[in-house]
Amino acid sequence: MLSVWFRPLLIGAVYLLAWYGLDVASQQFAVTPEVTVWYPAVALDVVLLLVFGLRFWPLLVLSRLVHAFFVVEPLPALPLLASVVAMVVPTLGAGWVLLRPLHVNPRLPRLRDVALFVGVAILGAPLVAAALQVFTLTAAGLLPAGRGVTETLQLWAGSATGVGLLAPPLLLLLGRWPDLWTAAPAEVPTPLPEPPAREDPARTGGWSWVWVRDAAVATVLVVLAVWAGYGGPRGTSLNYSYALFIPVLWIATRHGFAPAAVCVLALNVGVALLTVGRIQSGSGLALQFGLVTVTVSGLLLGAVIRERQHLGARLSQLALHDPLTGLGNRRLFAERVTQALEAHPPLNSLAVLLMDFDNFKAINDSLGHSAGDQVLIVAGQRLRASVRPDDTVARLGGDEFAVLLQHLPGPQQALEAADRLLRALEPVVAVQGLEWQVRASLGIALHDRVEDGQPLNGETLLRNADVALYHAKAHRRGRAQVFDDAMHRKVVDRLELEGELRAAIAGDALEVWYQPVIDLENGHLRAFEALVRWRHPTRGLLPPKTFIPLAEDTGLIVPLDRWMLRAAAREIAGWAPAPGRPPPALGVNLTAAQLHLPDLGNEIRSVLEDTGLTPEQLTLELTENVLMDDRAATLATMRALRGLGIGLALDDFGTGYSSLSYLRRFPISDLKVDRSFIADLDGSRSGTALVRAVAELGRALRLTTVAEGIETAQQYALVRELGFTLAQGFYISPPLDARAARTLAQQPGPLVAPTGETTGSHRQRWS
Repeated sequence: MLSVWFRPLLIGAVYLLAWYGLDVASQQFAVTPEVTVWYPAVALDVVLLLVFGLRFWPLLVLSRLVHAFFVVEPLPALPLLASVVAMVVPTLGAGWVLLRPLHVNPRLPRLRDVALFVGVAILGAPLVAAALQVFTLTAAGLLPAGRGVTETLQLWAGSATGVGLLAPPLLLLLGRWPDLWTAAPAEVPTPLPEPPAREDPARTGGWSWVWVRDAAVATVLVVLAVWAGYGGPRGTSLNYSYALFIPVLWIATRHGFAPAAVCVLALNVGVALLTVGRIQSGSGLALQFGLVTVTVSGLLLGAVIRERQHLGARLSQLALHDPLTGLGNRRLFAERVTQALEAHPPLNSLAVLLMDFDNFKAINDSLGHSAGDQVLIVAGQRLRASVRPDDTVARLGGDEFAVLLQHLPGPQQALEAADRLLRALEPVVAVQGLEWQVRASLGIALHDRVEDGQPLNGETLLRNADVALYHAKAHRRGRAQVFDDAMHRKVVDRLELEGELRAAIAGDALEVWYQPVIDLENGHLRAFEALVRWRHPTRGLLPPKTFIPLAEDTGLIVPLDRWMLRAAAREIAGWAPAPGRPPPALGVNLTAAQLHLPDLGNEIRSVLEDTGLTPEQLTLELTENVLMDDRAATLATMRALRGLGIGLALDDFGTGYSSLSYLRRFPISDLKVDRSFIADLDGSRSGTALVRAVAELGRALRLTTVAEGIETAQQYALVRELGFTLAQGFYISPPLDARAARTLAQQPGPLVAPTGETTGSHRQRWS
């Protein structure tokens, strides 16, 4: 239906008919012959150019000819032509200036657009047109020179008021049909979002009652203002014309720009109707200036109020919503949870779901944060589309999202909703020409339970959902996990253990134990591998597997490694060796976090200098997985460490990303075969062949080969036969405390006899 408006002939016909009607009507309100109180017909010229395009300028010429031949007494040909040019050119120029250099949005969404429209279309162009028209008429002898200024001001005031009272409402009305516009500027600034509807405590009948009430109040104010300014016992007096500002102020302040524009239109029409035939030439100009002032101030005031409303709405949006996805943020989500819990009657059937992506870091690291933002936007849209309108979806930060589900029949519906959310993320997302599948884990906290005899509050619900999410990611990613009390206890225990471990590291409450490493050729002690133990005040002696993973997760592994290296080096350096034997060496595990410290080389050098341990006595043990991260930096660090004269052992060889390139590229001195391969030596041909291959590889590369996990005499004999250099394991000796290890270091004889049997005194010590 609207497409018909794009046809130039129909546009022209509608324009000329409307123009003629307004022209004839406005002449009924003349203050002097052929000079009206306001002239709204010229507003159609501005609207035509801004909405349909500058190419419709011939219609402006036709409308002026219609005016000259059918509405007023016609002028001679030459003055008529000059008058038409004087009226058309400024209007056409105003349209061009607004659309092109100024890039005004004709829909007038912002204060900037309204102010430029007022300055150019209402004040500037009509003044130029009026001056040119009066000049041409004066030059043709059709207008006395002494009336030039007055006629110019009257023509300008009438045209300015006409544009101001009719053009803004028309532009706002036509702006509701975007497809109608053909003259939108090339770069139209995006308007701010409309402010939220005002909440009114007196509102009892819905939005219709509020609208009717405000419209009635506005109508009464307009009628009273017109009557006070230009009616009643004062007749034509202008002493009370300031009353016209009262409805403009009230309506603009309460409702903004569009209602203010309608109010300006109503005031102008009311004043014109009330004063028709009663305004003398002396008061006509004052009346016109009064209407211009009311019109301009009303439009600008309405624009200012709307801008403030938009700013308030924008600040509210930023305060409660995520700027990237448009979803709610952490603050909004917390408020919604609190409101749901405090609802009357209370909503006992609700659930809080927390979700984060399992592979989001890979997207950011490989494609950049802009690609990650695109994925977050798509994910937010999918999550929002997967829940009910009354449910709340929020982005808490990073790749973490939260969902509040209300009015649930039971826990099963929460699980079904979680499954629906996870499936919504399954379709691939196209980012920078690549396809990514987003995988996520999800934690669920239900409100159908109590904790410590009290109903759950919002903070506890969020905490429980976070605990369930952590449990889901720790055990099997890509699934939903419902919170239970056992998870909470586990988290509390973990937090307590973390605090105690931090205090133990700071207070030197840990212990270093030492497992002997012997020379397979003669059975003598060759070195000790340092192992950390924690003698907990209530839990007893804790093995490394109890707290080392916790230290790695919390970042405590770095201070723990530093403490252990310094403590072990200090103790070993102070042990006297057995007569005729060299001092025992020390092997210390080096984690990835410590290896990537920028000053590791200086730190190792400081440890050697402070403890007196020689570089030849120290070997740092690294796993294969450590070598995978940042290989160039790792290689540089390892070369610097080897430059100090210390050894580097590749620990647990064969269990990680085994590659011969590691042995070729990295300056490895020792090769430690994992205990799982040694365990296969008992009756396993394939296991024996594999271990033999490792021993031969070590000999070929001139590496010291170490067999870990020797548990039986048969395993000991086999690794000795296969040509391994060193061995350690419970068959030789378990880890010993510092006192026992020091005593063992001073034992003159071999720990294992040439026959493969451990010596009696040594076996008796730890068996």
